[in-house]
Amino acid sequence: MGVSSREFRDKYTATNDAAKIGQMNSMMAISKMAAFPGGVLLRNGDNEIIGAIGVSGAAGDEDEYVALNSAWESGLPLETMPKEHSCTTVKSP
Repeated sequence: MGVSSREFRDKYTATNDAAKIGQMNSMMAISKMAAFPGGVLLRNGDNEIIGAIGVSGAAGDEDEYVALNSAWESGLPLETMPKEHSCTTVKSP
């Protein structure tokens, strides 16, 4: 797929086109994809996809934040997609 779960959702819902939303729903049903934030794509320094982190259990933005933060705090040279979080409930330590 090559995109984060947020990007996947936004690709099919941005224009509120019923046909695209139907296509997204069919793809989710057939392939068991999730169309909500929480899935983060990981790339190496050569921009190759090397894996992903998926988190579920809270609000989508919070799930995505946990996945992103896990990658960032790993100390590994990883690029994440998305590059920044959208979570508004994060509290500073």
